[in-house]
Amino acid sequence: MPLPLIFFSISVLVLTVAVATPILGRLFAQPSVEEITPEWLKSFSLDRYRAMSGLLADDDFAFLSRQPGFDLSLYKKLRRERLQIFRQYFNRLIVDFNRLHFTARALVARNHQDSSDLAALLFQSQMRFYAAVLRAECSYVFCRFGLRAPNVQALLEPLQALSEQIAGLAVPSLAPAMSNA
Repeated sequence: MPLPLIFFSISVLVLTVAVATPILGRLFAQPSVEEITPEWLKSFSLDRYRAMSGLLADDDFAFLSRQPGFDLSLYKKLRRERLQIFRQYFNRLIVDFNRLHFTARALVARNHQDSSDLAALLFQSQMRFYAAVLRAECSYVFCRFGLRAPNVQALLEPLQALSEQIAGLAVPSLAPAMSNA
């Protein structure tokens, strides 16, 4: 194998590990039982994440660049701030998914009926979310260099499905399920 190809391969591997390691740590972090209360579950809404779609959209940046007296430093500052805000939303979305998934697993475990099909759905939902997060993380890195923005809808779909699954379970039994988790 030629030497430049080896260096390129090693660089890609190092970059992949550098990008994936922090996000994998957040994905596999387990929430504490105290974080998940019936009040939190009741107040949870995907609406808090809808703003993510517009944060990195090109519309505002294109509008700003067409304005008289356009200042590139203002553009860069706005983009940097929006990337930071997006990152905060993104991290919170992962935390909320982990909370919802933990809650759903606890409710399935407490279910007295055969819930193997629901457990399989939970696993599939988790894998879809993990894949969406990894794709979004790569898009986020590209976005920092001015390329495409992450697909927020792909992140929200597994979260929505999980939220609906929990709503279909016996949520009033949340407190006993959580105390035995």
